[in-house]
Amino acid sequence: MNIFFAVNDVFSDKLLVTLTSILKNNETHDLHFFVLTTSISQINQKKFSKLKLTYKNFDIEYIVPDIKLFKNFKLNIDHISIETYFRYLIAELKPEMDKCLYLDADLVVNGDLGALYDTDIKNFYVAGVEDLYIKTQNYKSKIGFNASDLYINAGVLLFNLEKIRKDKMVQTLFENTLKLEGQILYQDQDVINITFKGFIKELDSIYNFTTENAKTDRAKRKKAVIIHYTGKRKPWHKKCHHELKKLWHHYFKLTTKVLNKKIKVGLLIDEFFGGAGTAFGGYGFLARKYIAKYIPNDDIQIDVLLGKSKWKFFKQKFHVDDVDLYRLPRQKYLAERFLQKKNYDVYLSIELTSDFVLKHETNPAKRLILWIQDPRPKSAWDNVIDTMHSIKDPCFYSQKIYDKVHEWATKDRVTFISQGYSLNHLAMELYDLPEKTPVQYLPNPVDIDFDFKFDISKKKKQIIFLGRLEAQKRCWLFCEVAKRIPEYEFFVLGQFFRYQEDNKRMLAPYMDGSIKNLHFVGHVDGDEKKRLIKESRVLLSTAVWEGIPISWLEALSYGTVLIADLEREDLAKRFGTFVGTIDGDGFGEAEKFIPALKEMMENDELYEQKAVTAINYVRQTHNVERFINDLRNVILKEGK
Repeated sequence: MNIFFAVNDVFSDKLLVTLTSILKNNETHDLHFFVLTTSISQINQKKFSKLKLTYKNFDIEYIVPDIKLFKNFKLNIDHISIETYFRYLIAELKPEMDKCLYLDADLVVNGDLGALYDTDIKNFYVAGVEDLYIKTQNYKSKIGFNASDLYINAGVLLFNLEKIRKDKMVQTLFENTLKLEGQILYQDQDVINITFKGFIKELDSIYNFTTENAKTDRAKRKKAVIIHYTGKRKPWHKKCHHELKKLWHHYFKLTTKVLNKKIKVGLLIDEFFGGAGTAFGGYGFLARKYIAKYIPNDDIQIDVLLGKSKWKFFKQKFHVDDVDLYRLPRQKYLAERFLQKKNYDVYLSIELTSDFVLKHETNPAKRLILWIQDPRPKSAWDNVIDTMHSIKDPCFYSQKIYDKVHEWATKDRVTFISQGYSLNHLAMELYDLPEKTPVQYLPNPVDIDFDFKFDISKKKKQIIFLGRLEAQKRCWLFCEVAKRIPEYEFFVLGQFFRYQEDNKRMLAPYMDGSIKNLHFVGHVDGDEKKRLIKESRVLLSTAVWEGIPISWLEALSYGTVLIADLEREDLAKRFGTFVGTIDGDGFGEAEKFIPALKEMMENDELYEQKAVTAINYVRQTHNVERFINDLRNVILKEGK
């Protein structure tokens, strides 16, 4: 259905009520709304768009006609604006359209419009409902009509646009408006009746049940599909005594409820960067410092779902950084009840580290947004990660989790987004999906200091390690490099967390102070972390496996270039040096890093070129504003 309105910005709030009433009662139709206007503010356009959070079956287009075409038209009804004439142009504004419905915005729709829209008007210009007020005023004779001639109210019009164009009636409407000036009282309504006389089809009054109808035709009040609050006093006026004003207020309250609705997102994660006693990992960093911090707004609410509770029959609830965190009851029925009660519109996961929530979601219409961060298929464990021998982080490969994603994806219940193109093939392998599965690029955000001005003289000849002190990071290689080139200072920024005993054992030989240029700083954040990154020339990554670490992007944003033995998105090649792959424990290959480090320390021209390019790349690609906009758009689309 093509439905047109003509309003200015002042009347936008009333149009919202009209649209809500249409959408509420016409959910089986595809609705295309067109607003003819002099202007609709961005604030009000956002309100119209917010209806999409509840109703999926419509789109809306704003059309601003050339106001000069109407400069000589008079207005003699004080509560009607120049926009009332804009409907003259519909046939020309939409030449591809054969039929449309025009509605005023001081009405509500309390039923299905299908029968009205399907009315056969092949031999007519327009269809409408007889205007009872005009009939009772003995006005028709004043404009040359007989008492028996049909005169319709122009608040509800079903236009035959094809016939109007064919017979060039748009031009006639304009000509008659000027010709009849001073002879008519009801401006464009009179013009439409006079111009189309003899080619107007009468509709049942239930399709334009005016104030006059409500007074005189009690039998049809409950049957009325379109209730039109004609006259000066409207339902939103205190002195309005309209018999059906309560119906308008019903839809007003529904509109308010719809506009206040938020998409509820269940963020599936097993860590929240220390919140609720969780780990300080990269996924948790993204969840707490970016998603939970920036994404919630008037349209979006986020709850963090940390998996299962320590109790069988009770949930655990935490409140961190103005966000609610939950662990679900372990008992199946209670977990399902929790999710039914919460009724999340969509789930969002940074990878997926547990299937507990998804397997207890009983609604087959629920969807998952899965953000590809660090997919590790079996081949990654077998051929890369498990090549370490001295120490290993336990393998967290879980086929049941990946099977759950596969199950949802094959039922078209998963939307994939990815922080890097180079990770997508790994994700498709992990979840056993076609390589051509659609994936939207959504790079990781970085809190960029746009006031930072790169100055090579402020960079010290020092190198940093930034990450948790766990096996896959292979911090011992960083220490081995420090031992070999004592002329530079090396700083380890990070702390032990999981499997502390084994990891402390591996690093103990390097933490006794015998390597004078090696400094273990521990976990740092905020200004101290920024200072150390800003002062350093190089971030040295010695990990056997990574996704695309936030630490890389943070360092690059300050012109701290990347030297790594693992490549993602060609970041090391573009903004530093890729020294080649180093598998296993790597003790025998620590020397690989040394030439690259020395080059970045001594070749100022090369270093500066890489640093400046890196800063520009991060600012353009990984800025928080872009991240917020892109992720919100995905959530709004998938959460409708």
